[in-house]
Amino acid sequence: MHITFNGRDIELSFGLRTLTTIDRSLGLEVENVSLGQGLETMLVPGLQSGNIICLYKLIQAATAHDKKKPTTDSDFESILNDIAENEGLEEFAQQVMYELGKQPMTRKLVPEEFQEVKGTKRTSMQKED
Repeated sequence: MHITFNGRDIELSFGLRTLTTIDRSLGLEVENVSLGQGLETMLVPGLQSGNIICLYKLIQAATAHDKKKPTTDSDFESILNDIAENEGLEEFAQQVMYELGKQPMTRKLVPEEFQEVKGTKRTSMQKED
């Protein structure tokens, strides 16, 4: 999955670094103590409702690996406007949920209709027929 920024495609990364960043940025803070939980309590419900801030935080975290990543609010506003005009924010959010449903670390966070279930692999303990 990718976005277009300054005429080039940037692959969105959904690795541990991205997930940790999203968890912190969308998590709860109580008396200056960060409780995290942004992935579970904020991201998925935000994606389901097309919440622009959740999409912004997700794109920000998922593009952090790129050397020519967007950095300013203006950059992200341009990206989000482009997505809204060309794909639709809700459609893009659904694509993100399908992508999260493919990832072993995030599969259980999204509703079942977005989860990609892999077939069971034969283990060394199973006999061939």
